[in-house]
Amino acid sequence: GYVVDVEKHGDGPPLPALPIQTYTDGHSHPVAAVAVDPQSTTLVSTSDRTVVVTDIVSKRVKRRFHSHSGRINAVACSDNAEAILSSSYDGKVCLFDGRSWNAAPIQTLDEAKDSVTAVSVWQQQQGGAAGAATAEIITASVDGVVRYYDLRKGQIRCDDVGDAITGLALTNDGHCAAVSCLDGTIRLIERKTGDLLHQYSGAHSAGNYGLQVSFTADDSSVVSGSEDGSVVIYDVGEGNATQTLKRHTRPVCAIAAHPKREQTSVVISGGYDGNAIVWAANPFVSSKWDRDCS
Repeated sequence: GYVVDVEKHGDGPPLPALPIQTYTDGHSHPVAAVAVDPQSTTLVSTSDRTVVVTDIVSKRVKRRFHSHSGRINAVACSDNAEAILSSSYDGKVCLFDGRSWNAAPIQTLDEAKDSVTAVSVWQQQQGGAAGAATAEIITASVDGVVRYYDLRKGQIRCDDVGDAITGLALTNDGHCAAVSCLDGTIRLIERKTGDLLHQYSGAHSAGNYGLQVSFTADDSSVVSGSEDGSVVIYDVGEGNATQTLKRHTRPVCAIAAHPKREQTSVVISGGYDGNAIVWAANPFVSSKWDRDCS
């Protein structure tokens, strides 16, 4: 991994980053996806068709789930890791009980007609701490459909965006979802209604790789990987590309933005060149980001 502070090191080589911790137990294949629940110090990762649940502090593997017939594309977990979710090439999403020792999924969602590339959980407490909690599972698939599951009500809503979806991200306020499609367009969808609010394209290239997207903590920007090795930042409201960050030498498929508002200037990108890069600038939208970092 590397650290790139554009303000201080934009024209120089990246700084090498030292790993804080490594997790290798339970993995016999390359790791394709990870999710972290800081409340329960739980790390959820993949090993081909297996979900591996690890304690971040002790590094102890707590659980392994085998229920998919294809490679797992994405994982997620609910608050306190009460539920573990995985989506796969087999077109299924499996839900596992994170609190019991039962290795079988408590529910399988098999409505997708093709590979399920992304899964996310939206949870909200209604009426304060004493109110009822609501939860929704959102999935995206190569069949071009975003599916919203309300398991408590037994309801599912489907939004067909018209092209294969490879990446999904929710805004931090939960009002919208962004989906990255193989046609090179990122579509912004209102979560409650399914209305198409905006489209972002032109600055990033797509078509052959699954590209992920992420929102900055203030929901003002959507960040995308690109097949030309760059990281592209689009203004959510205006729709134009405000920054293009270049350092990777191969396609950038993994993207994560810092979830806290005071750290909206931090983005992590992972590419097929084997590098993970931490991009940092203050403020995030600054002319100092405009220069080529390669």
